[in-house]
Amino acid sequence: MVRARGFTLVELLVVLAILGFIIALVGPLTADRLDKARAQEEWLILDRTVRGLAFRAFAEGRAVELRGEGAELRWKVEGADERSLPLPHLFFDSPQVVRINTNGIAEPASIAIHQRGRARVLELNGWLGDGK
Repeated sequence: MVRARGFTLVELLVVLAILGFIIALVGPLTADRLDKARAQEEWLILDRTVRGLAFRAFAEGRAVELRGEGAELRWKVEGADERSLPLPHLFFDSPQVVRINTNGIAEPASIAIHQRGRARVLELNGWLGDGK
C-alpha cells in the first residue's frame, strides 16, 4: 500500500501560526527603524538646506531669514519669494527666527529641534570652524 505524501491541515496551521508570531515580533522593530531612518534623513536635509542658504547669502550678498515653527522650516531670501520645507519627523518647540547676514553668518548661531522626542541642536555656523 502506497501512502500519500504531504502535510496535514494541522501541520500547515501550526507553521502559519509560527510565521505570524515571528512577523508580529519583527514588524514593530522594522517600523521603528524605518521611522528613525526617516527622522535622520530629515535632519540631514535640514542641515544641508541651512548650509546652502548660508552659502547663498554669502555668494549673492543677500540676507536670508529662517523661521522654524512646528514641523516646518520657512525661509525668505532678500528680494525673493518665501519658500518652505515640511519636516514631519522634526519639531520646533516654539517659533525660532534666524537671520543669516550677507557674510553667511547666522544669528543666533543654533536652532533647537526635537527629533523623535529627543532634543537636538543644529549649529548653524559650523562651517566657520577654527582652522583645525
